[in-house]
Amino acid sequence: MTDTCNGAQKVRRILVDRIDGATDLDCMNHLRNVWIGGMEKTLSKYLNEMLRSSLDEIDSTLRVTTSISAVIRAIDKEFSLSANYPKGHGELFLEWIREHYPGVLLLHVERAAGSRQDLCTEGCLAIYMNYEYYVMFLDEMLRKRDADDKASILQQNLFVVLTSLEMLALSRLLSIIHLSISMPFRYLAGKSHQFRKHGWGAADMSRVIDTLYSKLEDIKESPSLILDETFMMNIFEEYRNELPPFKEYWELMYHRKQMRVVCRTDGTSVVHYNRIRHRLFHPTKASDVETTPRIIELAEVATEAIVRELLDEKKATYKYLSVSTSEYSAAHANFEARQKALLGVTATNDEAESALGGITSNVQRYSRINISSAGAVSDTKRNKFLNRGKSTRKGDTKPGLFHELDDAIREAIVLVALEDAPKTRVQHRAELESHARARRIKEEVIRQKNDKRMTEAYIDALYYHKMYNSAACWKGDSRVVSRELKKLTSDTAKYIAIKENIHMRVKGMGWEQFKHAWSKDNKKYSVFELAKHLTYIVKEEKKLT
Repeated sequence: MTDTCNGAQKVRRILVDRIDGATDLDCMNHLRNVWIGGMEKTLSKYLNEMLRSSLDEIDSTLRVTTSISAVIRAIDKEFSLSANYPKGHGELFLEWIREHYPGVLLLHVERAAGSRQDLCTEGCLAIYMNYEYYVMFLDEMLRKRDADDKASILQQNLFVVLTSLEMLALSRLLSIIHLSISMPFRYLAGKSHQFRKHGWGAADMSRVIDTLYSKLEDIKESPSLILDETFMMNIFEEYRNELPPFKEYWELMYHRKQMRVVCRTDGTSVVHYNRIRHRLFHPTKASDVETTPRIIELAEVATEAIVRELLDEKKATYKYLSVSTSEYSAAHANFEARQKALLGVTATNDEAESALGGITSNVQRYSRINISSAGAVSDTKRNKFLNRGKSTRKGDTKPGLFHELDDAIREAIVLVALEDAPKTRVQHRAELESHARARRIKEEVIRQKNDKRMTEAYIDALYYHKMYNSAACWKGDSRVVSRELKKLTSDTAKYIAIKENIHMRVKGMGWEQFKHAWSKDNKKYSVFELAKHLTYIVKEEKKLT
């Protein structure tokens, strides 16, 4: 299981070749994001050409763009309640809503941090449902400004964008795509490993992709289908009939799941997804109705873009389509065997991504937190090490590993951690500084040579040649290796230092005779073994210099 980047794909192919009976697949979330990303780029380009004359008339300092992801990030800055952007007015906007429009359904602003490609569909729900309140608030804020109090570029930018019929049509289109395609596909991908008893597994996602392709072809032929609620909301109907949990999820989202409206006291709750769906397919506001012709036009562009992504033989998704007749497709003769082999297997690499996501979340939340600390907090939470056992409606929850230990051992762990923490932080800072220094030196090498076409291998050679002639290189007396290693406190630091010193000779000086493998038979060489080799190099290099 990998994402779609070339490096990960290559490693996966090597592993499959070497492991007998191995079955592989791509992360379905990454596949979906690739189509969505391609669609967004195509729509932005199309709108740029359509609105070229209008965009040219807008002051360039306002940074107005047709990229919906950029618009969502701007809305996150201005209207989010988080304090990540101090120039935003999220709290003021919420207070304004409570004062002037109590009882309205106000969707949460989608978190726009990171590089999520499906942001462009999910984030559009808030734009489409909230835009009239955004515009009225911005209008009021911009009118209050006097000569000495200049309006912010962000507010002016959003006012221009949110009063554009084309951008409103785009947000409506992408909201429909999110409800009808992204949400159900994401659910099926994320839950496939739980449907073993229904005879459904990760391999069945190729059937889902086939269904999507077929329905998109229908929309290409008749773009007005994008506004047909029965057609769009039943794209994956056959799987709702096949999978009872999927049907329950659908019922939950559109009939039971509720959200509170904005009110000063505890307000009433509404089935918000049902309201969103109704407004998307059955608009009553004049501004919403006016988007209908434009949304049909944009639907044709969007579906053509997604189909082009699906049929691109260079992209990872193509092999899952039946038209490819590959071993990954539902049309292949061995599909049933593959289907059986992947029962109970996840169709996404969420486990790996969640580790990175947890670190990112901690870095964003605590700003200047050390990266190692952010990772430790994330891992502790994900593995529930510190969870206390408790009783819930669903039953008793098991305590985390820490609370299953003896009291004395728990106390010892805390005391050791407190004692070792300062030393560990110093070590981690030194390692991070070392990596940062290496990046800086490589950038300097590129800048000095003034050649961006240099290969990574050539840059490495220049870098290590420079390092060989610096204080970082251990040379001269053969005892220098053992002397320098004593200064380092961890095996990791020792291993890295030895490895770098060997690279200085092999890559930097071109002395291939000193090359040494880092592992053998899947077992890493020890610090002692590599140190012995480096000591030999220090002795022998005197003959070469």
